Amino acid sequence: MDDRLSELRQDVVEALEASRTAAQVYDDDGRLQWVSEQMLELAGADAETEVGYGLHIAEGLELPLWAAMLTEPTRRAVREDLERRFAAPDLASLWVSPVELNLAGRRRPVGMLGVTVRASDGTVAGTALVFAPLLPARVLALVSEGDEAMFTRMADLTEPRRRPAAVVFADIDSSGPLSRALPTPAYFELIRRFTTTFDDLVARHAGIVGKHAGDGASAFFLAARAEEDRHSGDSDAAAAALAVALAFPAAVRTIVEELAAEGIGVRVADCRVNLGVHWGADLYIGQIVTGGRLEVTALGDEVTECARIEHVATGGQTLVSKTVVERLETEDARALGIDPMTLTYRPLADLADSDRKALRDAGSLAVVDLARVGDAAAGDGAGDSAP
Repeated sequence: MDDRLSELRQDVVEALEASRTAAQVYDDDGRLQWVSEQMLELAGADAETEVGYGLHIAEGLELPLWAAMLTEPTRRAVREDLERRFAAPDLASLWVSPVELNLAGRRRPVGMLGVTVRASDGTVAGTALVFAPLLPARVLALVSEGDEAMFTRMADLTEPRRRPAAVVFADIDSSGPLSRALPTPAYFELIRRFTTTFDDLVARHAGIVGKHAGDGASAFFLAARAEEDRHSGDSDAAAAALAVALAFPAAVRTIVEELAAEGIGVRVADCRVNLGVHWGADLYIGQIVTGGRLEVTALGDEVTECARIEHVATGGQTLVSKTVVERLETEDARALGIDPMTLTYRPLADLADSDRKALRDAGSLAVVDLARVGDAAAGDGAGDSAP
């Protein structure tokens, strides 16, 4: 490695690595010297993938990895652009070209920022290419407010497929009367804090936020699948979902108390949270990406069943299915303050009254109200653990 290339790697590669951008670096002969980790992840490369280090751009861009990621017009434009600049080093040292990437089966426009890298003696040492979204700064700033780890988990679901997961549904009990009683801006503020708090709890417990509709919220907690210990992954996911469900009612009480202190006429008794928690052994989970949204959704009978469980819950109940509780390993149950051996379940049909959808879709499910169990444990220990 000559001094110019060594200097290029030290001064440019380290800076690009620290910036966590999708980037490539070529030497002054047009041979690929480095690809950022983010670029490799975006392209779906693994340790066995041929990246093309040392190959000239004309040859390297035709490798399967780059041919799949970069559209043919993009590969041609990048090749012609760089070759022209290698032949005329006096051209502008910084330029931007619009290109397209193939990601998850869709063409996505991005900006390719090219930077001519010069050695300390002023000669051309190479070129760095940085691929970035063509978005205004204010839009990027808005996106950056999200939880990075959550977005990473969502990005891992580019390919929809079947996955085991715990499911949580939540909403405010008697939200209709509450929305009519409060001024609309006040009710909006309540729902904004409700949603934000729920999402923060889900992110803290390594979950993925699902759809929000009005005062309703949902989340999924995927089970990691290590072949040597499959049940451990189930327990982790179930424990995370139950931890969110157990913590959320208290968090909402805090929200209501804060709003009341600000002069908004809402009471804790008017804003109880109903929750349903269930287990899906074979949910079909993946991204839905449109021009107006990016979200993860899950389909399967158990998602419908969880929605029915939550709909049956009333007066601040946390109805949890037997199937999700029995995914817990002993240590995880103990950490949650749950003793599965002392719980008594009842069929959801016993609580559903005339709710036809609940009776039809989930009437036979065994559930327990963990809110009541928690209240009993917090008291003198007396009481029935059945819902």
